[in-house]
Amino acid sequence: MAQERYIQVMLPLKLEWEPYYKLPEGMEAALGDRVRVVFANAFYVGAVSAVNVNPSLEPSRILPVEALEKDLPSITPEEMAFWRKVADYYLCTVGEVYKAAYPGSKNHKSRLKLPERSDWKEAPALSPQADAVRTALEKDKPVLLWGKDREEIYLNLSLKTLREGKSVLYLVPDVDTALFDRVREEMPSALLYHSALTPGKKKMVAEVLRKGEPQLVLGTRSALFLPHRNLGLVIVDQEQDPAYKQEAPAPRYHARESAIMLALVHGAGVLLGSETPSLDSVYNAQCSRFTQVDLKENIKSTDKAPLELINTGAEFRKKGMAGSFSLKLLGLIQKTLEAGEQVLLIAPRRYYASGRKVEDELLEFCPKARIGLLDGTPEDRANTLQAFSQGELDILLGNTLTTRGFQSEKLSLVALVETDGLLSRQDFRADERAFQLLEQFRGCCRRMVVQTRDPHHPVFQILKEGGDPAERLLQERRVAGYPPFTRMIKILLKDSNEKRLEYLSKELSREIAPLGIPVEGPYSPSYAKEEPLREIRLLLPRDKALSARKAQIGPIVTAFEQARKYPGHIVLDVDPA
Repeated sequence: MAQERYIQVMLPLKLEWEPYYKLPEGMEAALGDRVRVVFANAFYVGAVSAVNVNPSLEPSRILPVEALEKDLPSITPEEMAFWRKVADYYLCTVGEVYKAAYPGSKNHKSRLKLPERSDWKEAPALSPQADAVRTALEKDKPVLLWGKDREEIYLNLSLKTLREGKSVLYLVPDVDTALFDRVREEMPSALLYHSALTPGKKKMVAEVLRKGEPQLVLGTRSALFLPHRNLGLVIVDQEQDPAYKQEAPAPRYHARESAIMLALVHGAGVLLGSETPSLDSVYNAQCSRFTQVDLKENIKSTDKAPLELINTGAEFRKKGMAGSFSLKLLGLIQKTLEAGEQVLLIAPRRYYASGRKVEDELLEFCPKARIGLLDGTPEDRANTLQAFSQGELDILLGNTLTTRGFQSEKLSLVALVETDGLLSRQDFRADERAFQLLEQFRGCCRRMVVQTRDPHHPVFQILKEGGDPAERLLQERRVAGYPPFTRMIKILLKDSNEKRLEYLSKELSREIAPLGIPVEGPYSPSYAKEEPLREIRLLLPRDKALSARKAQIGPIVTAFEQARKYPGHIVLDVDPA
């Protein structure tokens, strides 16, 4: 009788283990092969994660593999290695990462015609700045490119990487079709990838990459999970942007950190770029974890618009407010439009989510103005941005999450309708993000106006004085024990039963306390409006025991869920946004 053969299979489920299965006689399966199996009375397509294993279960309890899915692409060792790194770092299961990378297994072949790859043209000679970046990349550390005018460097280094026979992943926070057009001018075979693509187009991109030829992909954070082959360079532009953080479902990853993991698996270089880098990256550069290359000389003080603050509290007392706008700002908007120039208005999402409040107010005061609203699908936003850049709109209205990728020679005035929500007391990153947002917009207009009830806030004072807030903000974080000097993990509990939620959140906090980790909460977060929530924050010191302490948290939470019969109510979020 032939000896039984066993494998382990990675399933697209939240499982803390990888189940054993028996190979039927005559079936051969290799690492990465896709197999159809039964788990908990349901069929799943999994990936073979181990072969020729000695199971720890009784053979009678091990089910056979139903079928080998020969038509589905195999998973490469590099993909699995990346998934395991992401799962380990973000305290989720590798099955959840697998599900994110391969959300469906049916109709895997795209009916779209695969594009023909053209030969990559010769890259021009490197500028001194691009040459400095290439030299820095040779040190096998992530490179922080700090300053303006980064795109030419990205494209130059990408061409060189492609000519060397390796692929490039170029990440951006949001869909930018104008950038893609510029990339295509240099590299006609470049591919665009983002979550709003049709399934057929997504599969087409994956099929092109599986061919293994040198390729450039311009994409948003989800492009990390494409089946990359032979990566040579990973670029993360605007690395500070909060859009790089996946909020739900698991894995709740950040594209910046995950890009570094992906590059490590492939032996690729990592280039992080920003005019206003995150404090995490500034700190990593100070600690020599990153190599910093400065383009700060490209940022001239004369390039930045003067900042004008309007105290809305004082204006309200003087009856100088008309709805969301001060009369001063309305006067500036009218003068700008009369001069044939354009206005960009930034308002929190809540200001126009219902009834488009700001747009209605604008039409009341500027009835002839052509107003564009940045909302809808990525294609809708791209069309609105294009119309603005071509002068077909007078006023562009957006929010802090969507005003990316715009440019117009006629843009004169940028105004923030309300900024106090940016400076939230509950969000320790609020000052950092407010500074980044304001600084970026100052560089693209001739005048900037901010309406606020707190004109003496330190962020505004630093901007007016022309200072760099990094050292002050880092010192505040150091004193408070917040990232980047610690590693933060947020535990979020959701429950329709408020009393049970309050009790169990306190109980969970007590069970974590013996680890010796500073614990904040549980408390009800400010965003808890539609359902009862409790948040617990853990602040892990960045010392030699960090990994060991972090590894204990997941099992404690899992055991708590099982003991209290409380599954599905608790979410772990590493490095919350």
